[in-house]
Amino acid sequence: MRKVMLDEMSWREAAERLKETDVAFLPTGTIEGHGPIPLGCDSHVATAVAKLMAEKTGGIALPPLTYNFTGATTSFPGTVTVSFESQVAILKDIIRSLWRQGFKRIFVVSIHGPNTIPVGMAVRSLFEEERIPAVYLNPFDTAVRIVREMGLKVDGAWIEATLAFGALKILGKEHAIPDVKSLRDRYAEEEGKALPEVVRRVQRYGMVGYHFTHELQHQPPRSGVDPEFGVELLNKVAEALLPVVENLREYLEYVKQPFKFVEPE
Repeated sequence: MRKVMLDEMSWREAAERLKETDVAFLPTGTIEGHGPIPLGCDSHVATAVAKLMAEKTGGIALPPLTYNFTGATTSFPGTVTVSFESQVAILKDIIRSLWRQGFKRIFVVSIHGPNTIPVGMAVRSLFEEERIPAVYLNPFDTAVRIVREMGLKVDGAWIEATLAFGALKILGKEHAIPDVKSLRDRYAEEEGKALPEVVRRVQRYGMVGYHFTHELQHQPPRSGVDPEFGVELLNKVAEALLPVVENLREYLEYVKQPFKFVEPE
């Protein structure tokens, strides 16, 4: 099979690929607590989607940027967090580096919730400052839509576990998949382990910083998770996201035009 992961190519292979494509996918995620799922859950899912989209488009996928701002999961042992400022700076540097080489259709792929802030800051500020139109993709939203359309009555924890275990299969990390048959449904609310009410009272009105106080508050275990279905779901997600690659090509042509504000008639 043709290589798509940039870190598996020689520089000569990368140069040849640049003659054929300007599409690059940058997966980014975390090392953070995820219940029974390995700490690299978000990074693995983002990398699997990036790999699948690169295979389907002829583009390339970068190895993941695994150190992000974690936020609420900082309380879990093994979690590694960085500041928003550090994350935004390295994202912008990576995108600039790709852009200078000739990769013009650049997609940042992440399912990590708090990344709405730093990834959003990176792609919006790069456009404002340098007219580089990188795109932030969140495959989890697409996965939720697909699962709902399939009529499956499952929650976000089940969907994330399914994506995570499917991603581990795609990436050749099957040894990291836990014994899915041993997993049993557990819910923080039912066990009286939900976020403290003092936090939830504030969250009803807006955003506030907080840390989880129990493992069931982030990715509690779910039964009936099938890694093979995870592979199928990830392929469906990648396929559903493909139109954005052509859409960005058209937008790049639009961006090349001189900016003109149209006065209202």
